[in-house]
Amino acid sequence: MPSATALVVTARKSRLPNRSSRAMGPSVAWGLPTSRTRNTLGHMGMKAVTGCRWPPGSGQRDPPALRQTSLDHRDLCNPVAWGTSVNMNVPTTNSLCRLFACIAIVTPARAQTINETAKLLPADGATSDYFGQDVAIEGTTAVIASPGDDDLGGNSGSVYLFDTATETQTVKLLPLDGDVSDSFGCSVAISGTTVLVGAFSDDDLGERSGSAYLFDATTGAQIAKLLAADGDTYDMFGFSVALKGNTAVIGAPGDACGMLSCGSVYLFDTTTGSQIGKLVAADASANATFGWSVSTDGKKVLIGAPGDNAPALDSGSAYLFDLPSQTELFKLVPTNGAYADMFGTSVAIDGATALIGAPYNDDLGGQCGAAYAFDTGTGAQTSKLLSPDGATAIWFGYSVSVAGSTALIGAPAAIDNGAWSGSAQLIDLTTGALITKLLPSDGAKGDFFAVTAAMDGTRAIGGAYFKDDLGTDSGAAYVFTLPGGGCNVVFCDTDANNVGDVTLSTCDCSGGSITLDLSTSFVGQFTYPLVGLGTTAVSPTGVSQLCLAGSAIGRYTKDAGAISAVGTFSVDLLNANSAPGGGVPTIGGALCNGNTWRFQYWHRAGMNPSRFSKGISGTIN
Repeated sequence: MPSATALVVTARKSRLPNRSSRAMGPSVAWGLPTSRTRNTLGHMGMKAVTGCRWPPGSGQRDPPALRQTSLDHRDLCNPVAWGTSVNMNVPTTNSLCRLFACIAIVTPARAQTINETAKLLPADGATSDYFGQDVAIEGTTAVIASPGDDDLGGNSGSVYLFDTATETQTVKLLPLDGDVSDSFGCSVAISGTTVLVGAFSDDDLGERSGSAYLFDATTGAQIAKLLAADGDTYDMFGFSVALKGNTAVIGAPGDACGMLSCGSVYLFDTTTGSQIGKLVAADASANATFGWSVSTDGKKVLIGAPGDNAPALDSGSAYLFDLPSQTELFKLVPTNGAYADMFGTSVAIDGATALIGAPYNDDLGGQCGAAYAFDTGTGAQTSKLLSPDGATAIWFGYSVSVAGSTALIGAPAAIDNGAWSGSAQLIDLTTGALITKLLPSDGAKGDFFAVTAAMDGTRAIGGAYFKDDLGTDSGAAYVFTLPGGGCNVVFCDTDANNVGDVTLSTCDCSGGSITLDLSTSFVGQFTYPLVGLGTTAVSPTGVSQLCLAGSAIGRYTKDAGAISAVGTFSVDLLNANSAPGGGVPTIGGALCNGNTWRFQYWHRAGMNPSRFSKGISGTIN
């Protein structure tokens, strides 16, 4: 256990009015799965991309499990709690007919399939640890939850950090005050050297009031314990978490906020451990479970509410908030949302794109699933994604991740390697085309791979928490190297002094033009682009980061100019006066060579000292 003095933030306020905590009691008295004979079908208990995941319930189209109020003394994910359990080998007729209807309707797409470059297992893994129940990745650091770990008591939980480059475990995280059934690790996130871990069953402020913890990823030391200022029984604070820079976003979908399970989301400053805000939907409603899933890009917060009843019962919704002002920008609802789609089960945001999963959408048949992309600037739906591999990708949208114009979408009930073995699909958001499918080389029936999935740059990770390598349901995680590295992958965006968003118009050279666009930057300042292959961050001016070090850096000095009155600037990389192969030859020649190039703008004259924009990368062909 790390030796550190933890900051416990507990600034209590009076209880919210009209809270009926006992009414919530049975609905969240959950534990971890306890049997290999387990429920595997249905809607109850579906967890978002950043929270505790469990096999679904009894095959009924029910709202989120938070709505159940007659299951006292039952444990989270215990199949008996949700009705008659379903043996993996003898599935019930009522649920299988509906679930696999999509197989009869859709012919599978033939697509490239890739296997993992690394399979990660904990050094001390054991039966029912559920390693891989949540995952996060940044650079070469993978964060993998194991909420069933018993080091500090039954189901107290733990989290492991791995170096994906060496495939070695570097740190095991345990809370200083961990206890029985805390479910520490039910949700995880990483930004820089900080790891955020949710423990929604912690009882500091009442039964399953919940908590979250901050850790130093380098040392494994606990930095702070976070508690909601108005936390109460069955809030489930820490059920979902997201982290970017100095802002932690923590979901509490059980918060009553004046009505049963409407849900809320809390904001914390990670440098001080202080709560800086609480977000509630403007049209908050009972059982909406707002905060079931959360994501942030440092500027905006995306929040899922899969229990929302607009336009139909449990059709679901999502909300977009501005982070600095903490104001609601848009309520996002799919154009054809339907009964029990549970849109908002998973969410992800990156710049202009919000990606939202609806894993029980029936467009391709019973519960095949869907995912939706929205423009964060307008709130408009830009695309609806149905699995190009619909015959096998079941519960498509159960987990989602997005980087630039590339989406990673999990389908943990996929049948590629047997029933409920799971798969993930990498999809081009511009065209909707399947780039590749991610499958573990040793995938097997019941693994539930991609119940959670994440990507960062050229790497992706997926959890398979029912894998049996170290004992029944000990769990595993798989790391993949993504083909092509993607396009418009943001980097160097954690330092507030890196001002200016950068985007590539495309990564395809066939059109004869690729513009590198700068926006939201310093008006009137002199700037020009930098390009390179290096990935090391340095601060040569002492203000903001240059994240291209470690390799030669090219400068587009002949294309310099002043940033416009609205903070924009643009260079056509294929027709630039100083483009690679035509003035910047030292970094390896022309851009259209399949390399993953990295770009930043350098703001020069008028800046004292000069500084850099955020970065963007893309594999250009």
